[in-house]
Amino acid sequence: MLIFRLWNYIRGYVIIFVEGYFLEKFVNICTRRQILLWDIQRDRNSKMTLKVSIRGFKMLKPVAKKTGCRVKILEKRGLPFLLNRYRHRKTFLLGAAVFVVLFYIMTSFVWSVEVVGNKKIETDGILKCLEKYGVKPGVLKYRINPEEVANGVILDIDGLSYVNVLVRGTKVKVEVAEGVKRPSIIPLNVPCDIVAKKDGVIKSVIVKIGQAQVKEGDTVKKGQLLVSGSIPIKGAEDNPKRVHAMAEVLARTWYEGRQPVELKAVEKIRTGRKKDNVTLVLFSKKINLFHKEIDFKDFEKVEIKKNLSIGEEFVLPFGLVIERYYENDLVEADISLEDAKENAAGIAYRKAAENIPEGATIVDKRVNFIENENGEIIADVIIECLEDIGVAKENGGE
Repeated sequence: MLIFRLWNYIRGYVIIFVEGYFLEKFVNICTRRQILLWDIQRDRNSKMTLKVSIRGFKMLKPVAKKTGCRVKILEKRGLPFLLNRYRHRKTFLLGAAVFVVLFYIMTSFVWSVEVVGNKKIETDGILKCLEKYGVKPGVLKYRINPEEVANGVILDIDGLSYVNVLVRGTKVKVEVAEGVKRPSIIPLNVPCDIVAKKDGVIKSVIVKIGQAQVKEGDTVKKGQLLVSGSIPIKGAEDNPKRVHAMAEVLARTWYEGRQPVELKAVEKIRTGRKKDNVTLVLFSKKINLFHKEIDFKDFEKVEIKKNLSIGEEFVLPFGLVIERYYENDLVEADISLEDAKENAAGIAYRKAAENIPEGATIVDKRVNFIENENGEIIADVIIECLEDIGVAKENGGE
């Protein structure tokens, strides 16, 4: 772990060679005496190398004597040994001190904000919302309250079901999960009906509270009353009892997607020629270094970001952005009618499936090929589903 290695380097450590017949006993005694050993490598049955802090090394002599092991220093590493080596070079020590101070200051700020897990919701929208709560490059990371930011974002952005904010080093990683947009919830003490949220053919009606207005086999339209929350009272027909209707209304629904059948396929092939536009990033400022005019007729653009960082968590506000442009040749090829139909049907199916809500069950799929008035062949895909189409709607009762 980076923090562990950095801490050990600051306080200093030594790499030692231990030889003896009781190496396990040597390690066990060190553990009991809270002498930290790490990166232990067994060379043979009676030899091993390991790392130990300066303080721990000073405590090894009685352990080595007790176990009959021989201890030898192979290498000294860390800041204390470096400072001792250059103790007579004041300029170097001053520069090192300034570097440490600057490094501490730089790592106290957030220089990178990453959003992961979103598919439909735009990343820019989430980043803009994060700025509202003080999460952006250049802010002190100690001022960020991850729990408060997560709660604020999930309330502000409709469609998010989960938000987790992690502050690691100089990077803020925001993990999100998208959920299905839920209809507004009507309190149980408020009278309501159940109406159709889309067209369909009723498969079954299971009423818990209320009075069913449709039956199996009925064709219903969006907005049509399915279960009434107004229950007639014998002798008082003009003043029915109004309740909060509850029911499960399953219906057959259909989703359609269309795609023209293309008998010619255009393939993009890279020619091997490319051009790079390089931009230097200093904090939030961008400086163009090498920018060329892109004169390719057709090209593919790839953006490469190279940030100065120490590991994955300590990202510094310096880097390069390379915009690489690859030249393409457009090659047109004829494909068979059967292959073209198969490709079009696949695209049409994906178009139709995009509109199917979570919780719906696909029960059938039909593919038809229609020729329009212009002679074009169209792939028409219809997906049949079974889903609950009921949604609560207030009926204005008391």
